[in-house]
Amino acid sequence: MELHPLQIDAWPKLAWVAQLTPGTDHVDVCHGPMVEVTEDWCVEAVWAGPFEDGDFDTTDLVFGTGIRRRHGEVVFVSSGATTDRLWHCKRGSVCYVSNSLPALMSAADVSLLDDHYYWWDIRTICRGLEHYSRSIPTASGEVGVVYFDNLSYDGSTLRAVKKLDTAPRFSCYDDYYAFLRETAAKLAANAASPARRHPVRPLTSLSSGYDASATAVIARYAGCREAVTLRQSSSVWRGSDSGEDLARYLGLDCKAYNRTARHYPHEAAFWAVAGRESLVNWSQFEYPQPLCLFFSGCRGDLVWDCGAEKIPNPFSVPSVTDMGMTEFRLIRGVFHCPVPFWGIRHVAELRAISASDEMQAWSVGGRYNRPIARRIVEDAGVPREAFAVRKRNTSLASYFHWPYSPDAVASFRRYLRQRGLCAPPMWLARILKGISTADLLFAKNVTSKLGLRGDVGLRRLLEPKASHLPFQWANSELKRMYPAPPGGKRAKGGGVAHREAALHPYEAEPCQGRIK
Repeated sequence: MELHPLQIDAWPKLAWVAQLTPGTDHVDVCHGPMVEVTEDWCVEAVWAGPFEDGDFDTTDLVFGTGIRRRHGEVVFVSSGATTDRLWHCKRGSVCYVSNSLPALMSAADVSLLDDHYYWWDIRTICRGLEHYSRSIPTASGEVGVVYFDNLSYDGSTLRAVKKLDTAPRFSCYDDYYAFLRETAAKLAANAASPARRHPVRPLTSLSSGYDASATAVIARYAGCREAVTLRQSSSVWRGSDSGEDLARYLGLDCKAYNRTARHYPHEAAFWAVAGRESLVNWSQFEYPQPLCLFFSGCRGDLVWDCGAEKIPNPFSVPSVTDMGMTEFRLIRGVFHCPVPFWGIRHVAELRAISASDEMQAWSVGGRYNRPIARRIVEDAGVPREAFAVRKRNTSLASYFHWPYSPDAVASFRRYLRQRGLCAPPMWLARILKGISTADLLFAKNVTSKLGLRGDVGLRRLLEPKASHLPFQWANSELKRMYPAPPGGKRAKGGGVAHREAALHPYEAEPCQGRIK
């Protein structure tokens, strides 16, 4: 099997779509301008290994996605974190695989269903890797989705393949900390490789809590000297969540941003992930250009928290918030690297370390207690009272699912009107969203603590009838970012008919393109 790449400069930086035509000995790949390409692989990722070797298919410490030709097969590599995913589908005899749903929709001529609530399909990943929905319905048939696992194609069959577990056993804190340091150093070497066509600079998130603070300490071993933070938390009485003070202890140049803004760049990219605004305020950050390796503390609550033993599966999470960067990062050129995912399949060993006698000096008790994270930060020179005093949240959430930025609101309103649905004026939408947000905070901080049901209050009245449509709207918006290649046109069977010099024409032989 050979790879036939075609760079499309008009596409988002890191997006790619592979076209699998049965009966041929090649895989056609359309990709954005900053995907790295060699004879044997195409990749938009940073991984813990030499860049020149291209062994991103043999590790679970890979952040981003890629395509690797090896031993007569082609492996489509997903990220080593469930913050990203791969999509695949079959149109006629042709199969497609992509790191972007709207890119796949464009290439395969797929349209989403207006009357389907995709939120419930996407949210099934919260059950863990063994229990999420492997496909979503569309007007053109099923579209498959894969998290964490890779996909292997032998010329006729596309099948899921488990990632190798490359982490060692952790018997004590020193084992784990050495692993974190070594992984950070390997990622740094990969990102800084002179063989890369496009430079990659590191950036870390930072806050006053456990996860981002520990992440920032580890990111320094990857050469990171810049941090970003959000000032306010979602609850006024909990105070600021800014990591500016910690940045001074850690020697990081930190830039602070307000938690909310009037405009969020590429806002539709966040709604396109699950139909929710998860992490949309991260769009404000000034990510180093042209490419950025972004360290975050996503999933630290289930890996490092002492109370997390109640949830034995670290891939089982309460929300899809961590996935918010999935489409946005392809546009801005970001590799999302959540440090708690490193060695996540050894979480039982990490929890045993947290409960061990050696960690008692860093166990503060209570419901907000993460000894491993605390030791990482305190050993870096940060005083105990300077961080993780109480748990804070900076994400945006509302039961009135409506965009924030004026241009996104105008686009969503047009989308609704085209479907004959009521679109409230902008001033009313702002009022309803504000009331909904306040009601949600009241439920989290008052009614839930009194043992009352979480679905009481105004939320049922405030949820619009179009609350399921932000997902469809956002993906249709992003779909426009994927024009056909120069000199090409859409093929009748879905897909794109390209110039023959660039990509081979379709074959009519059958394709067994389903996941086994």
